[in-house]
Amino acid sequence: MIRVLIQIMTLCLFNEAGKWIADFFHIPIPGSIIGMMILFLLLFTRVFKEKILIEGANFFLKYFSFFFLPLSISAMALGPYLSEFGWKLILILLLSVLAGFTATSAWVQGFIRIREKKAYDSTH
Repeated sequence: MIRVLIQIMTLCLFNEAGKWIADFFHIPIPGSIIGMMILFLLLFTRVFKEKILIEGANFFLKYFSFFFLPLSISAMALGPYLSEFGWKLILILLLSVLAGFTATSAWVQGFIRIREKKAYDSTH
């Protein structure tokens, strides 16, 4: 139990470090995103081992819906606004998903072309 609490505190530390960096350098990116990017880089470069945080991360995943309960209750309280502006929100969400999907597919196709070209060049 203590190990899980330490892992959760470590994850929160990355969140707070990201917020501090965003505030200190006046970066227009949310601090939580910066914290996740730092954690990703440390995991990717294997400076930080995945097994160090796995139990704490699994705790958050297990109780994921519980953490969004206040958000759901707030959304119900904003029902009149959602009925008036909900179509705009849905349109924005759909366009965002479409833009993300398009950008991701273009990036993957470009990456595949580069790999195929390297494979072709190495065989000829």
